[in-house]
Amino acid sequence: MNKDYVLSAAAVGFGAWMFNTATHFKAKAAFWPKIVAGAIILMGIVIALTALYEARVGKGAAAGKAKKAPPSYTRVLAVIALMLAYFFAFQKTGYIIPTFAMICGISVILGYRNWKVMVPTALIISVGLYFAFTRLFGVHFMGLY
Repeated sequence: MNKDYVLSAAAVGFGAWMFNTATHFKAKAAFWPKIVAGAIILMGIVIALTALYEARVGKGAAAGKAKKAPPSYTRVLAVIALMLAYFFAFQKTGYIIPTFAMICGISVILGYRNWKVMVPTALIISVGLYFAFTRLFGVHFMGLY
C-alpha cells in the first residue's frame, strides 16, 4: 500500500475527529477548530488524489522527476525542540515574543539568513496574527501581553 494513501486516510480521520470534537464547543469557540479541521480533511483528500493521479499516470512520468534529498534529521529535531520551547514560552510570556522568536528560529534552521527581510516579516506576522486572533476571532491568550 502506498504511504500517501495511509497519510491521506490518517489526515481525513484526524480532521473528522477534530471536527466532531469541535461541534461540542460553544458556537463562537468552535469556529476556528472547525476551519482547521476542514483544512486538514481537504489536505488529506488532495494527497489521496495526487497519489491516485501518479498511480494512473504511471512510473514513467514519475521517473522523469528529480530525486528528493533525504531529510536532515538534525533540522527536524531542531524544529521539534524549537516548537517545545515555543510551547513553554507561550504559556509564560504570551504570544508576540515567542512567535517572533519561533519564526526567526525556524527561518535560520531552514537556511534563510537574510535578516533585513526575516526580522520585519516575523514582526509583522506575529503582531498581525496576534491582533487577528484577539480582535477578529475573540481568542484570549494566557500569559503576559
